[in-house]
Amino acid sequence: MYTIYETFVGVGGSHIGFKNNGFVSKYVNDFSNECLETLIYNNPDIKETAFVDNTNIVEIEPKKILKKTNMKSEELDVLFGGIVCKGFSLAGERSPNDERNYFYRKQLEIVKEVRPKISVIENVPGIQNAEVLSPDASEGVAQKIDEIWQKLEDYKGMKAKYRKDNNITKELEEEGKKLRKSKEEMLNYLRKNNLLISVMDDIYSQYEKLGYKVYRQVLNSACYGAATKRERVIVVAIRKDINVEFEFPKATYGNEYFVSKYPYLYIDKTDFKKIRTVNDAFSCINYDDKEDIDNLPMQHTQKTVERFKYIPEGDSIVNHIDNLPEELKISKFYSRGNTMRLAGNLPSPTLVPGHSNFPVHPTENRSITVREAACITGFPSDYKFFGSHTKRCEEVGNAVPPPLSTAIAKSVKEVLDTYYKNKDAI
Repeated sequence: MYTIYETFVGVGGSHIGFKNNGFVSKYVNDFSNECLETLIYNNPDIKETAFVDNTNIVEIEPKKILKKTNMKSEELDVLFGGIVCKGFSLAGERSPNDERNYFYRKQLEIVKEVRPKISVIENVPGIQNAEVLSPDASEGVAQKIDEIWQKLEDYKGMKAKYRKDNNITKELEEEGKKLRKSKEEMLNYLRKNNLLISVMDDIYSQYEKLGYKVYRQVLNSACYGAATKRERVIVVAIRKDINVEFEFPKATYGNEYFVSKYPYLYIDKTDFKKIRTVNDAFSCINYDDKEDIDNLPMQHTQKTVERFKYIPEGDSIVNHIDNLPEELKISKFYSRGNTMRLAGNLPSPTLVPGHSNFPVHPTENRSITVREAACITGFPSDYKFFGSHTKRCEEVGNAVPPPLSTAIAKSVKEVLDTYYKNKDAI
């Protein structure tokens, strides 16, 4: 029985994977009370084994964690952090001074105090190229960055509104060009004066100082049994005194596309199960259970439903705008949210809820339900979610797919098994 602390635990996508491999939670943290309610309802054992903390990550005092969990430094087996990733996401303007960019440093502060045998960070692929503002930058520079990026976000919101009304002017376009020029000039200034630092370089450097060996790989959830092609960067740091090499989990599901894209995950290019599809995920759902509020379809307006009818399976409305009657048309650029229809015979793209809902069902003229999204992600079909519809969509969209966390946990467990076996043999 191994121990684990979990930060940014969300509704338990990572927790399920480690629980499946015999890990016992001693500490779970998330600032969202709805997420913690979902987590504990579905995993009631946490109330008996772990200290549940809803403190914002930046306010956590690492020394108090050890005290609250009655553990000593170096005693913990694993610290897992699915660090909030919006600051590194390829969507948006990616400000180098976004406060969310620095959450990983707080995670490393916890590592420094707790000194777990293994530390795992999960994030979006964008973290690999992300840069953040150097601590050497002046307060004035930081304020200027915040000002420029805020103006850009405000401009994008305003432009989206005008787009919807088909009322974009040349003056508005010129304003956008000026703001983007200001952004580029600021980035050039920061690079010229060495005021940007690589997030990954910083993580590697900090782990090295703390005495850890670091391993990094891009994994795809579909390769481990989720019905979604969700990519994640996994950073695993092993304390050097453990003296056991880490190996990332080999893929157990695949096809020609995945084998060619992720050759490093396949030992045998033919020995794997068939990639799970959206239809496979839906086959696990009890559609006769009318009391399952997570499986209640959204009540779309008639106009929205009519618009859905023009989206072919596996396609986006962006490619069919010209076929719509005038009263149903929207801007080609106004395409977030439920304007893409899933293909039932393929795994889903990464599920990111837009406008409080998910993509359109493969054959029905509605967005998929929270339950359908959860089963695509790999949650048990009876996993119950709490909060508003918007919140529950976000809970699923932000979760680590359980099949992926299960595979990672298995590889982590193999390291610990070897370590304790060698230790007992001495």
